[in-house]
Amino acid sequence: MNIILILACFAAFYNIKIIGYNKDYLSVRQTKNLKGIFIVLVLFHHLNIFAGVGDVYNIFMNAGYIAVGGFLFISGYGLMHQFANKGSEYVKNFPKKRILTVIMPALFMSAVYFAMKWKMYGYSLGDMKYDFFRGASVISNGWYVTAIIYFYIAFYISAIFTLVTKKKWLILVLNAGTTIVYIIGCLKMNYEGHWFPAAFAFYYGILWAFYKNKIDNDLKKGIFAVIIGLVAFYYFITMGVQLEYGWAEFKCLMYLTIIILLGMKVKLQSEIMEWLGSISYEIYLVHGLFFSLLCNNHINFTDKFAFMLTMLILTFISAFILHKIFSYIIKMVLKG
Repeated sequence: MNIILILACFAAFYNIKIIGYNKDYLSVRQTKNLKGIFIVLVLFHHLNIFAGVGDVYNIFMNAGYIAVGGFLFISGYGLMHQFANKGSEYVKNFPKKRILTVIMPALFMSAVYFAMKWKMYGYSLGDMKYDFFRGASVISNGWYVTAIIYFYIAFYISAIFTLVTKKKWLILVLNAGTTIVYIIGCLKMNYEGHWFPAAFAFYYGILWAFYKNKIDNDLKKGIFAVIIGLVAFYYFITMGVQLEYGWAEFKCLMYLTIIILLGMKVKLQSEIMEWLGSISYEIYLVHGLFFSLLCNNHINFTDKFAFMLTMLILTFISAFILHKIFSYIIKMVLKG
């Protein structure tokens, strides 16, 4: 099983380039590479928790919410960047171009998961409603899907208010508010702890896009010094302070900051990670399905390596096909 981990590391970093300053550290290609890496981390995290694929994968025990935080950061950054550049035209097309791209695949996969659970366990609509209110999506590990739909809709509404009032800062205030509402809602509904530690990452991405020019100008000449300072500060806090609340949120934002800053020096150019990044949403949606289909009363792999390899192959193939189908449907909707 270690060979898969080695291959994943090679695929992620085989074509990196270290340069003086990477002005494209949040370009489409760079963020697709990052999303590819993040989705691999999510897969290894879930394999470690739900499949017990080997002790070496214990290093991914706490990587899940940080990787999802990476997805949220990139989403928040991308939406704010596009809104800043395109304004009202972007907001006008937002429901079709952005909200539809996350809701349609989620609804389709929810139906698939429901059908599978109904067939295998007698799952019902009542069960699905009960699961939702206790914080368990019909999609396996689907809390991120619920969160990203919420944040997309919240961003859309905040962008409309920002355009109407012509106050640019309002988008920051409103999205801060909706993030806090999301977290409070999760706490009030007694959702499990993994639902909200990464929530601020979406807003962090919005902030980064809003202040990107200033950030770039301030950090351009001292990136390594800032990274070393952040790492030292993080470990000082880790050893010297015990925080009861907010520690997971702090860790998520700290790791994301270091990753993004490293991107100012390191250019990611892996075609494999870029490809995985382009279908990362579909991978997230579909991978849990194969956990259930490959490990049940009818099919049960005794060889963990065979299970892991089969799950990954079926996940990547299915995600690629689904991505093509969803992209075609959205293209037709936009034409109409």
